[in-house]
Amino acid sequence: MLKALVVALALLAGAKLLAQDRLYREGAQEALLSAYRDRAIAACQSTPTPTGALPLWTRPASVDLVIGRSDVDVRIWQLDSERWPARFRHPHIVLTLDEVSAPVCRYDVIEGRAYVTAM
Repeated sequence: MLKALVVALALLAGAKLLAQDRLYREGAQEALLSAYRDRAIAACQSTPTPTGALPLWTRPASVDLVIGRSDVDVRIWQLDSERWPARFRHPHIVLTLDEVSAPVCRYDVIEGRAYVTAM
């Protein structure tokens, strides 16, 4: 009987920790997106694509938050690289357009800079 009670309490404690972590992450994501969405759109609008075009970013099809930029050529063990935080730590707001082959804009919240890449 006592073992069952201990196991039940351990499961409840684990569920509580998972719920708190999920709520924290969702809240932080929502706060970052609402705080930096307009800045990201403005920065993306003023950054030309690699082809030189300026797509209309004011109505993106999706707005997501990701951590790190996968297009930065830094390995996880290269901790002394100055680009390591941009690759693995900085939050980025990613704007995508409706089209399949449309460019993607990644706004680095820490640097305050937009990076537009063609898909």
